[in-house]
Amino acid sequence: MQVHQVKTRYSNSYVVEDAEAIFVVDVAYNCDGTVLQFIEQMLNRSVEDVRLIACTHDDPDHIGGVYPMAKACKAKIALPHAARRRKLKLYRNPMGPLVKFATSAREAFRSRTRYMYMNPERNARYEHVPNRHLLSPEAELFDPPGHRLTEGKQLEGFPDWKIIHTPGHSWDSICFFHGASGSLITGDTLLGSKSKGQLVHPSIYDNPISKWRTIRKLKALHPTIVYPGHGSVFSGAEILKHL
Repeated sequence: MQVHQVKTRYSNSYVVEDAEAIFVVDVAYNCDGTVLQFIEQMLNRSVEDVRLIACTHDDPDHIGGVYPMAKACKAKIALPHAARRRKLKLYRNPMGPLVKFATSAREAFRSRTRYMYMNPERNARYEHVPNRHLLSPEAELFDPPGHRLTEGKQLEGFPDWKIIHTPGHSWDSICFFHGASGSLITGDTLLGSKSKGQLVHPSIYDNPISKWRTIRKLKALHPTIVYPGHGSVFSGAEILKHL
């Protein structure tokens, strides 16, 4: 089993590869072509080897390209239990939208946000990559089968990966944990700060209490390598100890 980080225009995607099949975690809006190109050109694998496309939460920079990529690969989709179910998330976390708006507004004034989302050079780096499903009428008509992911479940076809419900950044957030290797794919539950040289908690969140409870839960897993939704991958025996 190998986990490959694919940096796209808006976020990190992860291609989890084994000898027989591949599953992909998080595909941003308009970034499915970048991930498909990586699979074909860097891994020398067919897109038909992709059996499952999953996401950690339903922000556009993590779920926006999931359906287009599933169409292109004719793969299944796996979404968090509450993804795109606004009423359920509001019921579970009534103040969530207000807190998320406030923390997002604060973050919008930081330079790193402008670098990520309003950077012409970064746009130019990825704009030439085509989104494959649009080039194939057959793929565009394909309706991907899907299922929902809840705490403790295993990924269909990839039983070594467990689902961890990690509310905080958003109520529907989940992480994917591979116990044998200590690999943890976190989406925006944890971020990788290259300037600080360590993992950090998200600055945009919808519930601060849930966020800290989630961090305690992840510490108890004792991961040895963390693949965050944005930033660098970090590894080590106690990589979450400082949080």
